[in-house]
Amino acid sequence: MTDSPVLTERESYVLAQALYEFVRLEQSKPRDLRRLADEEEAIAILHARFDNELAMLVKFDEAAGCQPPDCERKASIGG
Repeated sequence: MTDSPVLTERESYVLAQALYEFVRLEQSKPRDLRRLADEEEAIAILHARFDNELAMLVKFDEAAGCQPPDCERKASIGG
């Protein structure tokens, strides 16, 4: 595996936001229609690579009176 590319703060935020919104979308579906493995991987990536951005996105949701998606750490990447 090669080293991860260096991302700007803006790139990190945009990627974290995309993963976060993917998790929100999946969690809005009935359980039998959710892509659970992809959802769990997205959550693991958020924690592994974008933990600060994740915390910021959760705070933004809470400040807006929105329920953030459940992004509790459940699995490691690939596991």
